[in-house]
Amino acid sequence: MLAFSRVSNLPRKVCMQGRMIVTLVATLFLSTTLQASLNQSYYPKNFQDDVASGKLKNTALKNELFAIVAGIHETGGKTDRIVESCPESSTCFTQDRDISYKQAREYLFGQLHLKKSGNSYYVEDVYCEKEFDSEFGVGPGKIPDPNYLNCEHTWPQSRFSPNFPALVQKNDLHHLYPADSRANSSRSNHIFAMVDGRAVNKTCQSSRRGMAIGSSLTAFEPAENHRGNVARALFYFSVRYKIHIDPLEEGYLREWHREDPVDAEERKRNDEIFKIQQNRNPFIDEPLLADDIRDF
Repeated sequence: MLAFSRVSNLPRKVCMQGRMIVTLVATLFLSTTLQASLNQSYYPKNFQDDVASGKLKNTALKNELFAIVAGIHETGGKTDRIVESCPESSTCFTQDRDISYKQAREYLFGQLHLKKSGNSYYVEDVYCEKEFDSEFGVGPGKIPDPNYLNCEHTWPQSRFSPNFPALVQKNDLHHLYPADSRANSSRSNHIFAMVDGRAVNKTCQSSRRGMAIGSSLTAFEPAENHRGNVARALFYFSVRYKIHIDPLEEGYLREWHREDPVDAEERKRNDEIFKIQQNRNPFIDEPLLADDIRDF
């Protein structure tokens, strides 16, 4: 199992013969095990070493992560190598940029979030925590009725980067989630934050829209169980497409990232997306990476 070990130099006060002696604890290791089952070779060895030693921070770390999630991986060793082009006789892969929006929705609703209870299939939306079954067109490989269940772009399409193909951003599964259509409409393209406002509607009490606390901006507050997922999806999107996150929004995302940590379901989703799309969300694999980036 792959792990990143971090080294920290911390002062320690020791009382000896009535005097305070300040010593340095030179090697306090804080190890975090990468949980996902497919990522043991995904992150290059030099990247792991630089993260462990504390060399990679802020912009340098974002640039390295961009190279990993968007670049060409040459396989064959214990860990992948990031290369400019695939050498002859080598096996390589990169993010699949040819997934259509129709395919992305089929994967999202008909595979990634499809659940089964007895002989019935259903999909649970992330904002209202409602279950939609076959009456709404749910099933393996199916796209449900958009009048009831939508494909939510956690990073709004109106704020996509002009420097990368819009379709690649639109179809990137790492930020797509099933959402109740009315809640999705209520969210619109507003930033995420804790709000002073009302629930989306009578049948959707888990999410709220209103004035962002600490601002005069209209914002959307997602269901508590989905807040960490929102944070990690936006961290990924910011790094992958080199877009800044609104400072107010970022403050709330960091808070949610800590309060709603990665769970088994989110790790499984990351693994499944890797099988489909051929890249991973590093902030799910190693949540502490977010702490090494001062500004998204």
